[in-house]
Parts: sequence; structure tokens; C-alpha cells
Amino acid sequence: MKKLKFFTLFLLFCCALPAYAQRDSITQLDEVLLSDVKLYKNSRAQVVSVLSDSIIAKNEPSLSTLLKFNAPIYFKENGNGMVSSPSFRGTTASQTAVVWNGININSQFNGQTDFNTVNTSGYDNIAVRAGGGSVLYGSGAIGGSIHLNNRFAFDGEFRNKVGLEIGSFDTRIFNYSTEASSERTSVYANFSGIESDNDHKYLGTEKRNENGDFYNLSMSAGIAHWLNDKNILRFYSDYYQGERAFSGTLTAPSKSKYGDINSRNMLEWKGFYHAFTSSVKLAFLDENYKYFENRNRESFTFGHAQTYIAKYDLTYDLNPNMTLHGIADYRYTDGKGSDVGENVRNIAAFAILFNHNFEKFFYELSARKEITDTYESPLLFAVSTGYSLTSFYDVTFNFSRNFRIPTYNDLFWSSGGNPDLDPETSFQGELGQQLHFKDFEFGVVAYLMKIENLLRWVPDATGLWRPVNTESVRNYGLEFRGKYEKSYGNHNFVVNANYGYTKTNDEVKDKELIYTPNHKATGSFGYSFESLSFFYQFLYNGSIYTSSDNNYELEGYTVSNAGIGYSFGKNDFINLGLEVRNLYNKAYQSLPSRPMPGRSINSSLTIKF
Repeated sequence: MKKLKFFTLFLLFCCALPAYAQRDSITQLDEVLLSDVKLYKNSRAQVVSVLSDSIIAKNEPSLSTLLKFNAPIYFKENGNGMVSSPSFRGTTASQTAVVWNGININSQFNGQTDFNTVNTSGYDNIAVRAGGGSVLYGSGAIGGSIHLNNRFAFDGEFRNKVGLEIGSFDTRIFNYSTEASSERTSVYANFSGIESDNDHKYLGTEKRNENGDFYNLSMSAGIAHWLNDKNILRFYSDYYQGERAFSGTLTAPSKSKYGDINSRNMLEWKGFYHAFTSSVKLAFLDENYKYFENRNRESFTFGHAQTYIAKYDLTYDLNPNMTLHGIADYRYTDGKGSDVGENVRNIAAFAILFNHNFEKFFYELSARKEITDTYESPLLFAVSTGYSLTSFYDVTFNFSRNFRIPTYNDLFWSSGGNPDLDPETSFQGELGQQLHFKDFEFGVVAYLMKIENLLRWVPDATGLWRPVNTESVRNYGLEFRGKYEKSYGNHNFVVNANYGYTKTNDEVKDKELIYTPNHKATGSFGYSFESLSFFYQFLYNGSIYTSSDNNYELEGYTVSNAGIGYSFGKNDFINLGLEVRNLYNKAYQSLPSRPMPGRSINSSLTIKF
């Protein structure tokens, strides 16, 4: 019944999509790209890695899979398709902000995003911004931020793409996307889903993953319309529905399951008035989950939060080289749940940003202040600068103060919440160097981070676990990245590499934090010749401590994937692909007693028209 429902929804969605005919004569307007323009305009001193649609396609369907192999972020996974939490520069999942078209969408309950619930096919590009960004994106942007971006194109084209995939463990994936435009109106829509029995073997044992099945459906759509030459309206919408059993461990079986429904809607009015650019955003976020301790029973716990956001951004170009930004936003959240009761939170924030560019030098100054009756918010700031020593060598520096607010669970949990918590604050500095030639790019960043008032759940004198502001943590490290791209006739080569060295230190215990590897490396090689393409990618995660006294350790691992594709037909509108994941059938775990799958095979058919 689940499979029938799954594919029926897909067919209904495809049939309901509107059709647009391409016009013969188009008056070309500038392409409107991203809602989150500040991501690039105010991040010049920090590393922003943009993952294109071709990279996304090789690593579908989940955001976790994509970033594991293409970013210096470590992921703690409770098994294949289960809860996936990032550790960016040694921080926790709640210290990494996920930003959807310029809006922070981390959960109001636990302050984080589960990266296995984000289907990447619904976005045109995904960007990874390393380092602090709380002035721009608010709570959680301490280790870094992940940006899910959609674009609108006004090129008069009508494009469609259908993808079907079948893989090991009875896994089925599909997606359909369409976009159409005239000279003043642009629309896009995407529908995607995955369903899997996920009953893989635990390598080296006689056991299987017996409670790991899952499915999810994702839908996204948007429309943009130029009211006149100076004003444009844009509307974005995302919807996610998923259900998954929670896998047990090697020693403890599980019968639990988790279902969630999340939706996001945003309307933006943007105006261009000579030296002024005005942006008004109105957004509504709806978060809803149910947890069943025993999937065969009807009893469950739940959480439901609704967040309303109003945001105004005014940009003034003082001259061609100087820009002043002012931002005001307001968030109203009404949340309730089995374990947190019903509570309302109001947060107002004000920020100011200043950019000044010279021929070879730039600097940026910014500050932010939040006002709420729930906690005392610190003044946040960022100072950035950069200098081009030569045409191919740049040096950048950034220093910032960032924060993370207490979540609903931290403040209101019925058996241990603490309403007197303060936000975590972080001071962070980084120094970067970049080399860029015609075919080759290389960069290195050194950073130092100190987190104070760290929010942690610890047992009190009665043995009850409660959140408190405790130890300070110091993180430091190095990040290297490189890219080489070259074409010889019809032969095209691309090589990417990332390496991160991370050191964390609990300053009270003088021990490293758990679940944080000192080393992570990723690499990929791609080759194409006419209609044939091939890729190989790998990741290496170093060992991690699994106890706070550093006495227990989980060994590191290396995992590789490889794939081949062939396109044919007019304009290569059909593509056949075959991918082998965990190519060398490596037995590994990212968390203790939670084995990941061995070798698996995935075949795909993609049609573009």
C-alpha cells in the first residue's frame, strides 16, 4: 500500500504541472539568481564553496550524502538513512545553521537540521560557508552554515527533467523537475521521493538491519514576476513528508519509528531604486513530528512549532565602492509538544553591514543585536578584510563573535528544561590564502575558535539530566582545498580535493571532545569524453573518541564510490548511469555499534526535454 501511495502521488503531481510554450521572440531581462545575495556579497573573507547541479546529481538524494564527499564536515550517522548530524570545525549539529533562500530553518526543538531529511534535487545549488555567520544568519552559525538556494531564470526556456533510480536494499528514487519563463515571469517546480527497505547486512556478522525502512516525499515550487522594471515579486515553497523506522545497534534492537512533516513558504518583494535596493520577506515555517517508541502501537510523543518571520533589508550604494546594509527582522514562534508544553517566543533583531572596496583591498564591518525576553543576547559583530598581493594570490582575514540560542528542548523540557540558560557565544578568527590560475585553484585557511557558556545536558545532584551553561571549548585547525580542471579537445578532466585538520579541547577537562575526528579528507576525479562520463570519489574520516575521558576510540575509515554514465539521443536528452557505492565493501561505523552498508549498486535513467 505504501508503494502504491508513493507512486500515485508522483503521477498526480506530474499531471498537475502547468505547461508553458517557448516564445519565438524574447525581450531579455537580467537573470535573477538567488534570494540570498548577501551570502556572496558579505562573505568575501570566508570560504564559500558552491556545489553545482552536476555535483549534486552525482550525490543524490540526501544532503548528508552530498556533503560527506564534497565538504570538510564530519557526519555522525545513526545508520544509513537515519539521523545524520554534522560536525563543522569540531562543533555540534546545533552550531551549524541551515539557510533556505536566506532564512535560517534549524529546528525550534533541538536547534539543528537532520541532513538525511533534505532532498538535494529540489535546489539549483548548495553552498557551504565555513566559519561564523551569526550577524547574517542568526543562531547556530558558529562552525559554519549550509545554504539551499533556488534561482529564477528569465531566458524564455521550457525545461523538464525526469529521473528514476533503482538500487540495492530495494531502494527506489525518483524526481521530476520543470521550469519555464517569459520575459517577465518565471516558474519552477520539483517533486522527488525515496523509498527503501534498507535491510542491508552488517558486514562481518550474521545480522541485518531489521528496523531501518524509510520513505520520504519532497515538493518545492516557486514563481517570480516583474511588476515593472524596478519591482519583482518572488514566492518560494517547500514541503517534506517522511517516515522512517529507527535502526537499532549491534547489541540493542529497535522497534521505534519517527514521522515528520515540514513546510516552508516565503514571499519576497524586491525593489531597485537608483542607489537603493529594498527587500521585504514574509515567511512561514511549520514543523511537525511524531515519535513512536513501538511502531506497532498507536501511542506517540509529538512536537509542533509554527514560526512567522518578517524581514526587511535595505541596501544603499554610497558610491560604486561603498555599500551600507540595514537589516531588521522579527520572529514569532508558537511551539508545543508532549515534553515541552506550549510556549511562545518573540525575537527581534537589528543588523548593520558596511562594505568598502578598493582596487586590491577591501574591508567589511557588521554588527547585530537581538531583543527577546527569553534570554540575554550578546552584541554580535564581524570584521573582515582582504588584499590581492598579485593577480593570482589573495590573503583574507576574518574575526567575529557568534552565538547559539537555547532551544525549546533546552528551555522547556518537562523533566529537565532550564529557563535560565544563556546563549552560547563564540569568538572566532581565521586567516586565509588563495592561489588561482587558469586551470588550478588552491586555498588554505587557519582558524581559532573559543566557545563560552557551552550548552550541555549533564546530570544534577539527583541524577536528573538538565541543560546548563558549562565548560568553555577551544577549537583550532587548518583546511585545505584544491581544484584542477582541464580540457584537451573532447576530453575533459576535473579533480577536487579537501582536507581538514581539527583539534578540539574541553578547557576544564583538558580532553578532546567526543565524535570529532582530527582528520577528514575527500577527493574526486571526473572524466568525460563526448557522451561518456566517469567519476570516482572517496572520503577518509580519522578516528574519534567515544568517551569524554578519551579512553575509548572508534577507528577511522575510508570509503569510495565510482560511477559511469552515457548520454544519447538528440541533445543527449537521455542519460543512463550506474554507480557502485562503498566500492571496496568496507565495514565501517561513524558512530559506535551502528554499521553502515557494504557495497551497493544504483542504476539510473534521466530524461531531459
